[in-house]
Amino acid sequence: MHTRRRRVLLAAASATTIAATVITAVAADAAAAGCQVSYTVSTQWSSGFTANVNVTNLGDPINGWRLTWSFSAGQTVTQAWNASATQSGSAVTVTDAGYNAAIATNATASFGFNGTWNGSTNPSPTAFALNGVSCTGGVSSPTATPTGTRSPSPTPSRTVSPSPTPSRTVSPSPTPTSGGGTSSPPPVPGTPGSWTAVPVNPYNGGAGTFMWLMTDGSILSNGSDLHQWVKLVPDQFGDYTKGTWVQLATSPYGVGAAQEQILPDGRFYQAGGEYVYQWPSGSSSNDHNGVQLYNPVTNTWTLGQSGLYGNLWDTGTAHLKDGRIVASDQRSARTQIFNPSTNSWTAGPNRPASAAEDGWVPLPDGSIVSISNGGAYRYDPAANAWYTVARPPSSYASGSTDTSTVTLMYDGRILAMGHNTSVIYTPGAKPSDPGSWAQGPAIPQGSFVDDVYATPEGNGKVIYDSVRCSWLTNECGSASGALINEFDPATNTMATISQPNDSRGAPVNFINLPNGQVLAAAGSRNWVYTPVGSPKAAWRPTVTSVTGSGTYHLTGTQLSGLVSLGEDDYQNPQNYPIVYLKDSAGHVYFARTANFSSMITSKPGETQTTDFTLPSSLAHGSYTLYVSACGVSSAGYAFTY
Repeated sequence: MHTRRRRVLLAAASATTIAATVITAVAADAAAAGCQVSYTVSTQWSSGFTANVNVTNLGDPINGWRLTWSFSAGQTVTQAWNASATQSGSAVTVTDAGYNAAIATNATASFGFNGTWNGSTNPSPTAFALNGVSCTGGVSSPTATPTGTRSPSPTPSRTVSPSPTPSRTVSPSPTPTSGGGTSSPPPVPGTPGSWTAVPVNPYNGGAGTFMWLMTDGSILSNGSDLHQWVKLVPDQFGDYTKGTWVQLATSPYGVGAAQEQILPDGRFYQAGGEYVYQWPSGSSSNDHNGVQLYNPVTNTWTLGQSGLYGNLWDTGTAHLKDGRIVASDQRSARTQIFNPSTNSWTAGPNRPASAAEDGWVPLPDGSIVSISNGGAYRYDPAANAWYTVARPPSSYASGSTDTSTVTLMYDGRILAMGHNTSVIYTPGAKPSDPGSWAQGPAIPQGSFVDDVYATPEGNGKVIYDSVRCSWLTNECGSASGALINEFDPATNTMATISQPNDSRGAPVNFINLPNGQVLAAAGSRNWVYTPVGSPKAAWRPTVTSVTGSGTYHLTGTQLSGLVSLGEDDYQNPQNYPIVYLKDSAGHVYFARTANFSSMITSKPGETQTTDFTLPSSLAHGSYTLYVSACGVSSAGYAFTY
């Protein structure tokens, strides 16, 4: 949202970097026990610090660990990642995060934390104990019974628990059909050009306002006060208009206008936030820099490492191909990269200018384009550098107006909208090339697109909303109210389409469903729109093979889709595949996908892979398997379970 509506962020204390490392050996109560601990203060500022801890097991393998130490100068742990930390007085206890509970001989478990200190002295701990056994300086014979049993907490904790790909023991393997697709792609349900109501979210009495497609086909949404979460689950035939809302765990933060992404392991990333309505202990409404992650398998929220520079807010983000997230900083030209594997940040290269509220989209070559009314830039991960590209025409923005959603279309061009017009960017062949801009059509009926949202439909068009008057300039068009529009890149035209009769407001916040329909949130409830027209055959993903059992490995092409989008306030790119099965009676069963070979837009015909697991209740038999990317489904593939 626009900076004039921002809350005041307290000035961040300047940070200095120090390295204070202590390495010591401790004995663990395993059969033969011993451990080496490396404690490093990597960053320190006037009131806080960041420390990284590596625990290397020198004895027999252990499964479940607890590391303890005491601070000597009043330091306090405020936030941990890759572990769970508690503190009583000066005594600190850190336990494993579940996924890193097992430490083989000579293997290492790592975690990190943020803490506070007195600003005068911050000595590193000198004595550690692992599973209750004090440091001995070497490997000892067993003297105690192992104490590696863990008692997981049923409530969200201040830890980060990456979701390993869920697996199940299944004996039968699929029988892949040679040659790939065996049937036509499924038709998009519904009447083209029509809207169908979704059941009201019973947990807030209205719509699920912001929506994200999870890798099992359900729709995640933050309903009441933005920290009480729900999901929409389609019915047995894959129909979202007859779906069911399910209440989920509440999150530590409740934020509006934030960074959001789906991670390669299927978790949900949310960070920053322009508006902070709920916050965990030790934080405040001025914390626009937190990171929280949702694990849909365990229905739990955990905290990740906060941003490096204090100002994540609602700045742009985009995936790199390997699933890491490049993020910006609201107050400076610095960037930072979040690694989902370690749930921690590393510094990225500086941009030519600060990011503010840009829209970011990933391109098939792995680069990222960032667009705002202040300029356009492109990040090249191979060179680890940002380049200034051709400046957008001033016609699409009115000075301080936010850019609306930036949309990468099927023809490789990028649609940017602002104020009451549009412009179109054609990226250069290389990240350092300037590219070129063309003027696009005006927004219908002189309406405005200040902070509105869009999504690229499966028919190749871009659906978005517009409003009669600009809340920034108070100018008004001729429209009688809010409009729902489509941009058609084939004809370079904008057109107003129908909208549902919702008594409390027009639809906003669009997202593609795996079946090719579009889900939107209106004033009183959610609605599903059926686009007019079908995807081109060249846009569809394909399935070439499925192997394995329990966890299956699917190989195909264009599994991450050919389009993407980005906006500062509501980020919902869908560059990951959804796998679902149909039986002969038309029942639909969504698998859960993870471990994507790419999380950026695909090159045409690019070979990509994903893993998936099947629902535990799925009956053995013959099915037709489909994979969907950005709302476009593949042809059917014969699959026997």
